[in-house]
Amino acid sequence: MVEEGYSIPQITKALRINRTYGYELIKEKAPKKRVQNDEASLRQKIQELCGMFPTNGYRRIRVWLKKKYGICVNHKRVYRIMKELGLLNKPAHYQAKRKKKVGKLPVSRSNEHFQVDMTKIWCGQDGWGYLFAVIDAYDKEIVGYKFSRFCRADELLFAVDQALNNRFPFGTKDKGLTIRSDNGCQMTSRRYMKALKDAGIKQER
Repeated sequence: MVEEGYSIPQITKALRINRTYGYELIKEKAPKKRVQNDEASLRQKIQELCGMFPTNGYRRIRVWLKKKYGICVNHKRVYRIMKELGLLNKPAHYQAKRKKKVGKLPVSRSNEHFQVDMTKIWCGQDGWGYLFAVIDAYDKEIVGYKFSRFCRADELLFAVDQALNNRFPFGTKDKGLTIRSDNGCQMTSRRYMKALKDAGIKQER
């Protein structure tokens, strides 16, 4: 009936069926268009797309094949072709740059070198607790600490601020203070390193 020029609403009204159901029937009977993809043509199109989008991986290239050329192809086939043509991008791996200094501190007086570290303590029903402690490397006195259920840069900065207020109530500028720590994520955070730099403190890791 559609071939004879009748519209879908006219057909569904005459047959007394739901219009949505009528559209579904027409859609099911419509022949599906399938694009025949020969290997040489597909390789050429993949090379063109990789030239246009050099940073895209095989999954994005597969999307562009369907969007630009109407080609539906399995992602494994796209991966195989791109691998054979040497068009696959190597995944980037980023690693934090962390320095590790070993050896004894040349300590000759108090308030010259501080050391900061973190340890976790099991607190029974309350779970794990985290202790940040700052000690003077000369007299081994704990000059600042923070015990908390959280293990963040905020707790580390609290312990360091407490130590500086106890030993340097008038500021640390031009005092030659050095703070050594390990390469923990709190000690290598931007906030912590910026706070030490702003206070005129040398950081060692």
